[in-house]
Amino acid sequence: MKQHLRAIIIDDETNAREALTNLLALICPEVEICGEAKNADLGIELISKVKPNLVFLDIQMPGKTGFDLLASFEKVDFGVIFTTAYQEYAIRAFRFSAIDYLLKPIDPEELEAAVAKFKSQVASVNPQQLQILQEHLDPARSLRLVQRTRNDNQRIALPTAEGIHFVQMTDIIQCESLGSYTKFHLVKGPAIVVSRLLKEYEEILDNYYFFRVHQSNIINLEHIKRYVKGDGGQVWMSDNTEIEVSRRRKDEFLLLLSEFYVNSGKLK
Repeated sequence: MKQHLRAIIIDDETNAREALTNLLALICPEVEICGEAKNADLGIELISKVKPNLVFLDIQMPGKTGFDLLASFEKVDFGVIFTTAYQEYAIRAFRFSAIDYLLKPIDPEELEAAVAKFKSQVASVNPQQLQILQEHLDPARSLRLVQRTRNDNQRIALPTAEGIHFVQMTDIIQCESLGSYTKFHLVKGPAIVVSRLLKEYEEILDNYYFFRVHQSNIINLEHIKRYVKGDGGQVWMSDNTEIEVSRRRKDEFLLLLSEFYVNSGKLK
């Protein structure tokens, strides 16, 4: 028997609410829509009255945003799946925060997967996740996408079976591929293993000083101790591990390494 869920939809677009309601009825009949709201204030009232398990929440609405709505609750004890028309840089922001989202127009398969994931975890959104998401949705940040950004003061949310780990990017030494998993080697504490492909983190970290030197490794340039020349060469990391640089990625890697040293002031 499928788990029954009580849900509400908060979105300022009538067509968007209707489309999502119809999709849920077709592919997720176990999700009962207990109400709709066209803005954040009405959404706050509806949540307090209905006490749903799950809220489908638009981010951009007239007046208060979806973030403002969540901030009004002392404790967010319901699940949230954001529905958004944001594109490009926003996808990276959601991945950084490990928060579920659906891009409009909503794809039926992605909707089904998001609901299934929520049912398997039944977890509310952590305030730190929201903060990371908001930081990365900053419009000023999107204008800098063509440039690499320093790793300082940046955090990333890493979802594991035990829960969400919040990690400073400066503490990541390297990301190692373990098949369909990615292992994060950190400065302190045990490594963290996440059930996501290395390629996904290559895309997430693309605008920071991380580089995929090999099919199996993404390294943090801040933690390189030395580079040994060779066919592709090798890098020695701050934890004394040695990582091969593939021959086809060597030139791009050395160019980025030079840029990093100049921008960090380590190369005069």
